[in-house]
Amino acid sequence: MGENKKYSDIKIRPAKGDDMDAVAEMIQELADFEKMSDGPKISAKDLRRDGFEAKPPAFQCLVAEVEESAKNPIVGYALYFPTYSTWQGRAMMLEDLYVRSSDRKCGVGKKLFNAVAKEASSSGCSRLEFHVLEWNDARSFYEGKGAINLTSSEQWCYYRLSGDALQQAANEADS
Repeated sequence: MGENKKYSDIKIRPAKGDDMDAVAEMIQELADFEKMSDGPKISAKDLRRDGFEAKPPAFQCLVAEVEESAKNPIVGYALYFPTYSTWQGRAMMLEDLYVRSSDRKCGVGKKLFNAVAKEASSSGCSRLEFHVLEWNDARSFYEGKGAINLTSSEQWCYYRLSGDALQQAANEADS
């Protein structure tokens, strides 16, 4: 992704509870971009509870601030959490990396991604994992960083159990 000089200063910082209104708004923007508009079911209040009031917090979040931005100084976010690999030990899962459409191609995403990679590395993680929709042009950015598409290279399939299926499996635990 080519950077330009649109912004003189992009600041990446740990998110605060007060930032969760902007993050919740961008989560919806990301869902719209991913053509899954009814996906998000959480609110800024949920994000504050889970990321700032819970001990330990369920996630960590970085925000990108640009004072020159017309809409809001917070123009992007990265939400991530620690996970564990039984093969390699500590790992980090990048759940979301999003930059507002009006603020893309300015180096914001690159700075956010590199900051999460630094967090993973300084936390002793052996890898940073994330998912990207097949049609998302950001794949070339990640591949340019050296990320490997595990579906292609190792034939891993990613599954999700939720809703009634999750509840049914939970109910069967005691039977």
